[in-house]
Amino acid sequence: MILRASLLALGALLLTACGDDEEILQGERIAVRPHDVVSTGATPGALPPASPNAAWTHEGGSESHLVPHPALAPAPSRVFAVSVGQGGGTDARITSGPVGNATAIYTLDARAQITATSPSGARLWSRSLVAQGQPESDGFGGGVSLGQGSVFVTTGFGEIYALDATTGAVQWQQQADAPFRAPPTVAGRRVIAVARNDVATAYDVQTGQILWRLTGARGDAGVLGGAQAASNGALVVLPFSSGELVAAFARNGRRAWAAAITAGRRGLARSSIGDVTGDPVFGDVDVIAGNQSGSLVSIDARTGRRNWTHPDGAQDAAAVVGQGVFFVTDQAELIRLDRSTGAVVWRTQLDLLNPRDDDLAARYRGPVVAGGQVYVANGHNGVQVFSPTDGSSLGRLDVADGVAGAPAVINNTLYVLSNSGTLHAFR
Repeated sequence: MILRASLLALGALLLTACGDDEEILQGERIAVRPHDVVSTGATPGALPPASPNAAWTHEGGSESHLVPHPALAPAPSRVFAVSVGQGGGTDARITSGPVGNATAIYTLDARAQITATSPSGARLWSRSLVAQGQPESDGFGGGVSLGQGSVFVTTGFGEIYALDATTGAVQWQQQADAPFRAPPTVAGRRVIAVARNDVATAYDVQTGQILWRLTGARGDAGVLGGAQAASNGALVVLPFSSGELVAAFARNGRRAWAAAITAGRRGLARSSIGDVTGDPVFGDVDVIAGNQSGSLVSIDARTGRRNWTHPDGAQDAAAVVGQGVFFVTDQAELIRLDRSTGAVVWRTQLDLLNPRDDDLAARYRGPVVAGGQVYVANGHNGVQVFSPTDGSSLGRLDVADGVAGAPAVINNTLYVLSNSGTLHAFR
């Protein structure tokens, strides 16, 4: 019962209706597994060679959420930390990480303000996207993506914007019927966003004209932020709060296949919440995605048939690099799987509870694999670094107030956005 209470609280932290101050039920804390590295004896495949990554256009790196292996120094040090807006609190939260290129890094704060920052840390421009007559705290959620020379932003006010990447000037704006759950996805000449009413809409990137809509199965409850769609150009995989994944043709929204991530841990209340939290990662022939209640799956991207199922949920998108699948589970373990079979290569127990307040569950974003190492951002003290070969700890990049979104790696620099609205760069 003690273990069950702790895990229920971890699940509660993810729910849309919850904030930063959720309490874990009273009782002695017992780890799910010992706080060390467990190797299964499987031989980990080698990572592909690291190479410079010129842009990070979406959370996860690209519209497919697949980035081969960006280069990064083995021991990066902080080169700047600059304020880029307001941080999260009891009434609002930063829900997405930075994106960018060689010219600018773009971030969205907890009050719907987007800021462009140069790679040297200088502010280039900022713009408030608070809807007229609405409290600014109602606009948290959504996020930022890049494509076709523009910056695309979704907000908790249910608005999507196309902005000039150089000046921040509004190119077009559209209003949806519900707040947006996650950042938009740029698929060729279409930008696609999923709202909290489980309706996906495709807009023309140049004009904002609505090209098609697709309605997914509704879930009884969802998680804060939600998952971002993924695309390989021809197809887009849409995640919905019910746990349904729908692959649709980007040009017209016609369904190609549908699959569901429905499995969860027995005996836990949160198992009834099937929302996709591990954003789909679109590989050459597979799609990998997870929910928060206890399931990560690999799906054949051509047919929608299941390749394998792993019985751990995902707190965020998996990092798929070569034949390795790296992700942080709903029970706060960093795990490496074999991409072909789903077999566990190793697993490392992270802090289940926030070390600063053991009445709160620890939160994790990422991982990102860069420069031959695995980077996992946490909400309490920074970015932890691990070996991709055996999962052993290699150190930590300090971010005193914790990290709000997944890291980005651009031109040999790792960027993270903190809970207080500070952009940190490590190079």
